[in-house]
Amino acid sequence: MPKVNTKDRIMQAAAKLFMELGYQKTSIARIENEAGLSPRAGAFYRHFESKQALLMEIARAYVSETPADFGLDRLADFGDTRSELIAIALKYEEAMTRQRPYSRLIEEIRLLEFGAELQEELSADMLGGLVAWVQRKPAARDMSKKQLSALVISVFGGWLYYLTMIRQGMAVESLRDTLLDGWATRWAALLDK
Repeated sequence: MPKVNTKDRIMQAAAKLFMELGYQKTSIARIENEAGLSPRAGAFYRHFESKQALLMEIARAYVSETPADFGLDRLADFGDTRSELIAIALKYEEAMTRQRPYSRLIEEIRLLEFGAELQEELSADMLGGLVAWVQRKPAARDMSKKQLSALVISVFGGWLYYLTMIRQGMAVESLRDTLLDGWATRWAALLDK
């Protein structure tokens, strides 16, 4: 069995405790104990400057998605906008499934003082990747960065809303394929104009 380094042990222990107890109710001493470290011996601070810094690293490692995770650099291989949209939509679906165990923690973080800043940081890279993708479409010609960002949010907002409703049991999952097909066909036609 491969040995897990101290930093990874701290991150795994903290992620487990944050999900069980919540971020605010989890102390650094408890994280150290769960990671098999001697509390207050300094191991935690050799790897993280604070509990907030640890949380941000956990969010980047376990929760956030990047353009590379979505394969945005390889979308052109599909050859058409509709197929590219479906590939991105399916990656969002995978990401939401992967993030499901962290949903309670994600909601708690949104309420914290630094939650909006963290959310913005984690979303910026992905938004930039999607803006770069949509920028190559004919409909995006001569758009400003702000307009491109709004277009990306418009394109993917509906699909993300549907996935959220399914997660909450408020949408019919059996309509997924029909909705995905209609969504991708409509946006492809608009983006390719």
